[in-house]
Amino acid sequence: MSDSGFRGFTNASVTKLSMVAFSAHTFLSSIMDTRHMHHLQYENLKRHQYHKIITKNSVFSNSGSLIFSLLLLYQFRILERQRGSSKYICYIITVEILTSTLETLYIIVMNTLNIKAIIPSGPYAILASTLYLYYKTVPESFTMKILGINFSDKIFSYLLAFQLYFSESISTLPSLIIGLISGILYNSNILGMKNWRFPKFIQNIFKKYVAPIVGIKKTRSLSIPTQNINNTHRSQIITPNEEYIKLLKDMGFTNEDRIKQALIQTNNDPTRATEILINS
Repeated sequence: MSDSGFRGFTNASVTKLSMVAFSAHTFLSSIMDTRHMHHLQYENLKRHQYHKIITKNSVFSNSGSLIFSLLLLYQFRILERQRGSSKYICYIITVEILTSTLETLYIIVMNTLNIKAIIPSGPYAILASTLYLYYKTVPESFTMKILGINFSDKIFSYLLAFQLYFSESISTLPSLIIGLISGILYNSNILGMKNWRFPKFIQNIFKKYVAPIVGIKKTRSLSIPTQNINNTHRSQIITPNEEYIKLLKDMGFTNEDRIKQALIQTNNDPTRATEILINS
């Protein structure tokens, strides 16, 4: 990858904000010695502690899980670059609502069967859903052969996920399954979930007050060069933008000819070009 490519948290401000929030909440809970109190079980619902349905998603019970989750989130930043920060944060909130609802239903059903079920604290279901999206939509950059077996460059992310979900025995298994189901539902666009967006006034508030803090910048407009044809009229000729070519390569798309063709078809719109490349 060239030095001019997109690295770190470039075009991934929501990912950066999420990692800071998870780290801060876990650190504060550790200082206050409350990390063991954030898991979700039927007793919480019985006591009307409904806030735990949401708050449990932002704190980990141990430092090991936090570290592996941060590494996994960092790998997933490519999804934010594909969709843009605004669409990505809508995805996060949509999946959080969906997974939290399914986890709550799971606890209620287990209680009716006289089985004690506990959902450990941490965004395990959200990460599992994002892992499925990563598997389905992020193309392989290269493959390597180890002991006669072909592995893609995405194997590192899958190993991180394996370590995260199986480091705590089987306690995270329900969240893993619920997350994968949520990812499948979202990717299948059930109820048009992919098209869900914030109301206009919320978007304006976000752009005005939140975006400058987390570093979300508006994509600059492109000027399309023109040339004279037969000295009688001017015709627009679309040239693929080099910056967007590098951006799409950093997302994992390796065929430069296909990237250029997608950019030409979409009038240099990287978001629509990404959709074409994913679906082609």
